[in-house]
Amino acid sequence: MGFAAVACKAESRRGVSPVIATAILTSIMLTIVAVALYYSTSLIDLNRQTMEYEYAKEQLTYAATALEQVAFGSGGSRYVRFSLTSTGISFLQSSQAVTVYANGVMVYQGTPLVLQVCGGPLVTTVPRLLYPETGDMSTELSRLVVSSGQPIVLVYENFTGRACAFLTARFRAFFSSQVNVTAGGTPKKYNYFVLHIVELVPGNLGGSGTIPVIFRSVNMTVTEYVFEGANSITLVVSKGSASQTASLNGPPADGSVLIVKVAKVIVSTS
Repeated sequence: MGFAAVACKAESRRGVSPVIATAILTSIMLTIVAVALYYSTSLIDLNRQTMEYEYAKEQLTYAATALEQVAFGSGGSRYVRFSLTSTGISFLQSSQAVTVYANGVMVYQGTPLVLQVCGGPLVTTVPRLLYPETGDMSTELSRLVVSSGQPIVLVYENFTGRACAFLTARFRAFFSSQVNVTAGGTPKKYNYFVLHIVELVPGNLGGSGTIPVIFRSVNMTVTEYVFEGANSITLVVSKGSASQTASLNGPPADGSVLIVKVAKVIVSTS
């Protein structure tokens, strides 16, 4: 009787072991499947966010050309479609005021607005110049004023808590022409120089999905500054602690005229 009871308990223990083993194996398999699903989902989300951010960067470089056309080209409006599922577009207010002096006279002062496109939380990047396509990023960022034929809009990317691309405008100054005028019966020659300035005006950037971001010319102010007895103009552009001096030269003349064109362009999704 006692032997039979011991044998029965031993068989019972052997009967429970497969159940425990099956439960352990099932738990292990479920854990493996859960981990695999987590990483596969994260990888798919990473690829999606990366693709959307890369597309947004390309569109921002295209927007640089559209912005310049609207500001100093054919005017009117242009639009660029952005995919804003995981990326976001917003304005970034610079904390550094910009001033421009021409031959010691202040001809402009303002605080620039920057348009930024940021990727999803899984996207990362490194500092890189996007537009113009050639050049060094640190060198281009330090150039506050450029000459004729050079892009007035700059696009670059950096990691600032998130992967972001930035669109910002610089100043462009150049010699335009020499004009003969008659003042008080005396013929005189004046050299005409032009200073281009782009100001972004914030509009509504709400919405999600694939939406058009519109660049619309809203106003342009033109101001002339006359400098008698000077055939050249020295521009001093300051932004925070940074400063750049640009010399605008022309042929011998009795004076110079600086035409300051400030183009205001509103950026919105409606």
